[in-house]
Amino acid sequence: MPLRCARALPNRRDGFALPVALGGSLLLLLSSGSLQLLALHNRARVADQQRQLQVEDLLASAAQQQVAALVTQANCLLAVDLAQWAAVAPSCGLGEEAVAALQQGQVGGQGYRVAAYRPAAGAVASAELELQLTGERPWRAVYRLGLAPAAASTAQLQVTAVQELGLRGARA
Repeated sequence: MPLRCARALPNRRDGFALPVALGGSLLLLLSSGSLQLLALHNRARVADQQRQLQVEDLLASAAQQQVAALVTQANCLLAVDLAQWAAVAPSCGLGEEAVAALQQGQVGGQGYRVAAYRPAAGAVASAELELQLTGERPWRAVYRLGLAPAAASTAQLQVTAVQELGLRGARA
């Protein structure tokens, strides 16, 4: 008697594994795409924060440099608004070039300029110094300077503190 191949009866579970495998693969693909997008977004955010910290550090260095220049070279300008520096400078023994040099500088390979300098109204106890980086992104920062009469002379001022008030302008 010859053997006949018996045909298997169709099973209801046949064809079930392939759609589940495809669905699972699609879910994994979408999840990994979302995680990668989230990682790229986080990386861009961290890079932006790092850039901002570098700018803050650069401007803080510029503020320290500017304060040192004012104290050592032009102490008489500490009590005067930036708009009046040119008028007051000759009485301090400063020429136009010296005043122009005091209004700008270089720190860390980046140029900056004094955007504003405003002593406090009334008794001179503080002043605001605003610096701006020169270049394609003109970041700005403001600093409060604590001022007090110098111990050797009441005519001269000394800077007792430099406090950052924050970034302003581009990306602030």
